[in-house]
Amino acid sequence: MSYKCHIEQYRAKDGGVTLHTWTDIQGSKKENFYITGAPGTAIPLWFRKVLRDKNLPDIIDFPDCPSCFHE
Repeated sequence: MSYKCHIEQYRAKDGGVTLHTWTDIQGSKKENFYITGAPGTAIPLWFRKVLRDKNLPDIIDFPDCPSCFHE
């Protein structure tokens, strides 16, 4: 089975940043996880575990803006 994990980011309505992880399994999006936080605040350990489990780059704090984060 072919799969690839992704992390995307969006500006949240309240001015924070939303991080979105998802897994592409043979063309279908599966295992979606979303989290929103204010810039510079710590990312909860449960979400950092999701990143590690998906072999995605770890993020300690929310970025200042969506363009400030790179995979």
